[in-house]
Amino acid sequence: MSRKSIYVLLAALLVLSLASCAKAQPTAVPTATPAPPEDVTYRIGLNAEYPPFESVDASGNIVGFDPDIISAIAERAGFEFELVNARWDGIFVALQSGEFDAVISAATIDPDRAEIVDFSDPYFNAGQMIVVRTEDKDEITTVSDLDGLKVGVQLGTTGDMWLSENTKAEVVRYDEITLAFQALGNGSVDAVFNDGPTSAEIIQSNPELGATLVGEPLTDELYGIAVNKGKPELLAMINDGLAAIRADGTYDGIYDKWFGEPEAPVAGEGGDTLVIGTTDKVTVLDPADSYDFHTWEIHHNTMDTLLHYVPGTTDLEPGLATGYDVSDDGLEYTFYLVEGVSFPDGTAFDAEAVKWSIDRVIALEGDPNWLVSSFVDSVEVVDEYTVKFILQLPVNYFPLLVATQPYSPISPNCYPEDSFAADSTCSGVGPYTITKWERDVEMVLEAYEGYPGPAPKTPKIIVKYYADSTTLRLAVETGEVDVATKTLNPTDYADLEAAGELQVIEGPGAQIRYICFNVTTPPFDQPEVRQAIAAAVDRDAITSIAFQGTHAPLYSMVPMGMWSHIDTFGKRDLDLAKQLLTDAGYSESSKLEMDLWWTPTHYGPTEADLATVLKDNLEETGLIAVSLQNTEWATYKEYTNAGSMPVFLLGWYPDYLDPDNYTWSFAHSDASDDIGIFYASDDMDALLEAGQTAAELRGDDRLQSYESAQELWAVDVPTIPLTQGSLLVVAQPNVKGIVLDPNMLFHYFLLQAE
Repeated sequence: MSRKSIYVLLAALLVLSLASCAKAQPTAVPTATPAPPEDVTYRIGLNAEYPPFESVDASGNIVGFDPDIISAIAERAGFEFELVNARWDGIFVALQSGEFDAVISAATIDPDRAEIVDFSDPYFNAGQMIVVRTEDKDEITTVSDLDGLKVGVQLGTTGDMWLSENTKAEVVRYDEITLAFQALGNGSVDAVFNDGPTSAEIIQSNPELGATLVGEPLTDELYGIAVNKGKPELLAMINDGLAAIRADGTYDGIYDKWFGEPEAPVAGEGGDTLVIGTTDKVTVLDPADSYDFHTWEIHHNTMDTLLHYVPGTTDLEPGLATGYDVSDDGLEYTFYLVEGVSFPDGTAFDAEAVKWSIDRVIALEGDPNWLVSSFVDSVEVVDEYTVKFILQLPVNYFPLLVATQPYSPISPNCYPEDSFAADSTCSGVGPYTITKWERDVEMVLEAYEGYPGPAPKTPKIIVKYYADSTTLRLAVETGEVDVATKTLNPTDYADLEAAGELQVIEGPGAQIRYICFNVTTPPFDQPEVRQAIAAAVDRDAITSIAFQGTHAPLYSMVPMGMWSHIDTFGKRDLDLAKQLLTDAGYSESSKLEMDLWWTPTHYGPTEADLATVLKDNLEETGLIAVSLQNTEWATYKEYTNAGSMPVFLLGWYPDYLDPDNYTWSFAHSDASDDIGIFYASDDMDALLEAGQTAAELRGDDRLQSYESAQELWAVDVPTIPLTQGSLLVVAQPNVKGIVLDPNMLFHYFLLQAE
């Protein structure tokens, strides 16, 4: 296996029984260490995306087993170095070219690599090992003990092949290794055979399994430090330093630091701590630049806004403001702030802090800045606890905007004024403050005593991040987490509900899925072609096959249940689709050939199924040939902004609960370019502008504007609405206070265990 395949799942790697066997065999203690060249600082590359070998901590430092090992080696050998974080693909080319002098990055010693670089003596062995239930650790200790037993493996892996060729065990194959561990936990198999590091991570993350590693690695997967072939003196110093730190116990101390038995939180221990598991990821812990669902959820629980939604409703109530006034012309909103409150760093919360925070969002122009800069002209400090927002134009839903995360006040003494703080744990004034964060591994939230609102029901929340839905399901089934949220596989919810041992709670959802067109790219610049694709879409197949009933068909961009929603797109009509395509000049011998773009991980494990069902829908016309294209989210966003994808899938979660949020960004000529659609219509612009400036938020005139906009949408088809999803949460039976509402943000502060 390659390093990449082995470690992509690792988040926290530790098991005591691995300590004696995963280390590579010791090298001899050198008799003399060569003197390093004078005034030389070696550049050593690594890819800091594989904890615990190497990662970047919340302070931006490169940490892990590998950095500690090379530091100890360098100290013993007497040379200077600097670590350079680099992409994995190309790191050996950079080493060969001399950009780096060495690379330490959990790299397997491999003959092909050894042709272009030198390798040190092995410093780690990640070979295949046996895992058993703890009560069986004295009976099953060697490979011969597996004969006649049921042993779980992942299909097609090194473990599968080695076990089949070298033992008489009954090999039970699973698509995912986590399923093999689940089988071990419920007694379906007697042991699991898998690489040691991944096994260790699963054992540590799921202590309720009662599993342990036994014996020594039965295969070799040796890691070495790669050195430029023109640096023989560095290779010699590394080997000598490695032998020295093995001999004096330094290596063992570093090993125990990163792979020793930790104190891991166990779900359900009591009322003071709850553990939430998710496959979501934090992006940017700065409200001026964060614009994704999970990061907003963290902000929601750690930095309140002046107004916020009453949990379980679509109604607003005061948060960090006690109230507000609106001028007669609708251009000025004056907020009266709570008094005597401080941010976690001790800075006073006052009107100056609010103004500074809003001015910063506008100036930095981060992803969510439009929620402020498109509406707010300026912010004025009236007095210490009074702040005035002056708008560019009257906006009837401005209070809804104030409840979004870019409006969260933050401390001027904890965030930089002229740059984003992507890894900041400063928090704002909220129910919790962040006390610990290891990216993609774990975040710890503790109640903030300075919050003026109700105290959280549970003083401490631990959010654990999982690599995939299968691992998350295993974690909630074994009790490693109290609550599993976003996202399990659709079939998981049905299975767990049928089993009856856990709560499966469904709440109203305002998340929608849709197809986007770049309406300037031929042939999608023709409304008839877009209408044909809309007519060919089978929403019933999408909801039943791709989403397994967890989504419902949607026939408008405004979600069902939201004020002003009407169905304007028709149900599937293949005959209409064929006629429109024929009229546009397509035939069975001259088909419309098109790419359909999708992104594989951002929207969860169902996305490949969604793209495949859509491909089948369109090709069923006999007049369309679809080529599926995909790329990861970071690149996908770049392509979207550049307008380089003619047809692509997106999803939308609400910023604020109003039809404007589901229409303006896609269909107003000032906004659609930003999302790669490039749609412009004077009629649509007039309708959406009338919706924004109507005197009454829920008045008849505004209702007519949005109903007419939805009708025009079905004719011009800048996007095609597909489905509307529910919010689903799985929890242990003793967890109470789960309140789900349309704004889709999970209220951690209401959770409690009984």
